[in-house]
Amino acid sequence: MKLNEETAVVTREEDKNARRERIVPNTKPTERVRFGASSGRATGCARGSGAKTIIFDIETGPLSDAELAAAMPSFDPSAVKTGNIKDPDKIAAKIAEAETNHQREFTEKAALDAMTGRVLAIGLLHLFNGEFVVLDNGDEAELLREFWVRCEHEMGRLNRMVGFNTHLFDLPFLVRRSWRHRVALPWNLRRGRYWSDQLIDLREAWQLGDRQAKGSLDAVARHLDVGAKNGEGRDFAMLWQTDRDQAIAYLRNDLQMTAGVAKALGVV
Repeated sequence: MKLNEETAVVTREEDKNARRERIVPNTKPTERVRFGASSGRATGCARGSGAKTIIFDIETGPLSDAELAAAMPSFDPSAVKTGNIKDPDKIAAKIAEAETNHQREFTEKAALDAMTGRVLAIGLLHLFNGEFVVLDNGDEAELLREFWVRCEHEMGRLNRMVGFNTHLFDLPFLVRRSWRHRVALPWNLRRGRYWSDQLIDLREAWQLGDRQAKGSLDAVARHLDVGAKNGEGRDFAMLWQTDRDQAIAYLRNDLQMTAGVAKALGVV
């Protein structure tokens, strides 16, 4: 699909008969992220390859209640420390509280693990034309297939995919969910133990080899004066269900911050 001058959010939904595309025009064209050309070529193309440079970010949520219940580790009442409590009712209450906390903590962290979470949406920001795209499909397998297609350039090469903490979270999560659904992966994602050079993790760039160096996307973006978070990632799954426009605004802002960090670090 070719989009005109305005940035647009493209979401895809599957039904039994055909794929439908919903296009939501950007009402704030001044927010469009565009970097100027240098040395006579369009910014956003990987050096010398003609491949595109795409900022990406994934948002995840927990699996269904039934799937989480099946995956939840069993609760061991005997592991609850009751101290000097002698009253059986108080002991029972303390154990019940511990079991509730056990279930809550597991559920709260579920979206961060590919065995208990799923991909809800993937945001893409194309630097060569400022196009903002949200891949959104109720069928996770189809969503993953579409993302991997967009990662690939021509002749089996990869586009230059840039994100923050992608080597430790986004990419492993995407690959493991793809394994779960038997979705084919680009053959050149990995080079032995390492990710392809076309998969750029800005957190690693920021660390400069120091694995102990701290810095979330929000912290690094604030330090570099290129933006700040407009919400919390842990709230995304709920927001996705209750206020889709705000969820998309959150994802757009994350991508714009990531693009700003990439520019400040000289990656793009």
